[in-house]
Amino acid sequence: MGWKNSPPVFSTATETIADLANQRLASAMEPRPHPLDEEAEKIVPESPLETSVSQRQSLPSILRRSSKHLRPGRPLRVRWDPTLPHSSPRHLPVPTLRDPSLPKQSRPLSYVDVFVDDFIGLAQQSGNSRRVRRILMHAIDDVFRPLEATDSIHRREPISLKKLRKGDCSWSTVKLVLGWIIDTANMTIHLPPHRVERLAEILASIPVTQRRCSVQKWYKVLGELRSMSLALPGSRNIFSHMQSALSLKTGNRVALDKGVHAALDDFRFILKDIANRPTRIAELVPLLASALGHHDASGTGAGGVWFPATHLSPRAGYSNKPVLWRLKWPKEIMEKLVTSTNRSGTISNSDLELAGALLHLEAICQSFDVRERTILSKTDNLNTLFWQRKGSTTSGKVPAHLLRLFGIHQRYHRYVPRFDYLSGPSNPVADALSRDFSMSWPQLTKSLAPHLPQKGKDGFQIWDPTPQVVTSVFSALHKKRSPPESLTVEPTAPTPPILIVNGIPTLNPTINWASNPLSKPSRT
Repeated sequence: MGWKNSPPVFSTATETIADLANQRLASAMEPRPHPLDEEAEKIVPESPLETSVSQRQSLPSILRRSSKHLRPGRPLRVRWDPTLPHSSPRHLPVPTLRDPSLPKQSRPLSYVDVFVDDFIGLAQQSGNSRRVRRILMHAIDDVFRPLEATDSIHRREPISLKKLRKGDCSWSTVKLVLGWIIDTANMTIHLPPHRVERLAEILASIPVTQRRCSVQKWYKVLGELRSMSLALPGSRNIFSHMQSALSLKTGNRVALDKGVHAALDDFRFILKDIANRPTRIAELVPLLASALGHHDASGTGAGGVWFPATHLSPRAGYSNKPVLWRLKWPKEIMEKLVTSTNRSGTISNSDLELAGALLHLEAICQSFDVRERTILSKTDNLNTLFWQRKGSTTSGKVPAHLLRLFGIHQRYHRYVPRFDYLSGPSNPVADALSRDFSMSWPQLTKSLAPHLPQKGKDGFQIWDPTPQVVTSVFSALHKKRSPPESLTVEPTAPTPPILIVNGIPTLNPTINWASNPLSKPSRT
């Protein structure tokens, strides 16, 4: 009963149970005691984080290496010990202020959800937790008749007693839910120990000298890495070369070229920091955008504008005003651009648009504190839009190198990116910033004044692209790999947000929550 794409009728009963439970939780009813609730209350669940390293067994390799890949002292089975010291890649600290777009409610949280036949309960406060569990158990009994003394010996209790006695029905702030460890105290989601060990085993099973692999085994590698990417921030952007190898298979073999091994090195980079950099739940749920940006690129350069929300904290040296930026491409980039007169070029206009999109994200990260804040970036190039949304390509060309930088950049700065389309005629500011390099900043901003919220120099601020990140972007345009550390440019400290609400300064402003924050972007 673990289908993911099951027919609707399969889950009708369990979905009905969840609906009944939530309907009763929303009311003020107090449920009567349930016999299984008393048993569940006595059980203290074991924390999934406390699994002893000595109790975990090494996992068999899913990639059987040939004898020429075996080295003395390098066993086929590997062990991953998270207690060993590792060199930790840099990343920004977790923000201390909550996103003001999050809703607030006076009542304790009470909610039930279901995935096929696995119910998931959320509750705040100890007394309320028992109420949630009792209501859920009675809802199950109302749909599936509970066990009676006159029933056949082959009929079992609808509520799994085996899972109940293992602690699945007992409350905990750290819980293994559908294969993920969810820590509600630290608000994180990460891989359980056995899956971390599996990740280390996969990476150790593919030495840099291995040049070929069977298609079936490579499918297993991609499948497992894809299933882990949710808990590995930035990893969804480094699959391009690995997918390209599959699309270029020869017979039943996949060639593991330099790009594939570079992608595996990026996974090793993430593995080193897996204990110190779990995925924050706030990085998974997009909310109302805290900043709206438009960007554009041409054969001459790239540019963009960001419009921050009033509650977004500016970093030192910046204020809460629109941010303008632009960058002129160097001669070696422009000479490689594919045009009607240069058909042998290696860089397309869409590649330049994607490069400008990364610099656009760097602009908002260096000027405002966007950690765990949703930012919406708009472009008028459809190729760029869908590359960003998908996170990877099936080729090893320029977009694959740029998308890799997107993942490393998001992992370091912790923002929640969203991407949408903006037609060219509706993008005059970014269009001018990416083309009018013959004009100085005063001349350019004067011509753009009608499109900015305020007039004059006080209505905007200018951000100069970070040289270190610009160098990485240029390297990607040349299809050269930069080290992950090249994207870790630490921004200045943010200033505390202070707004006047009803004449009173406040450090925790609130705004109206979007009525449907998880809706899909508009059709293009």
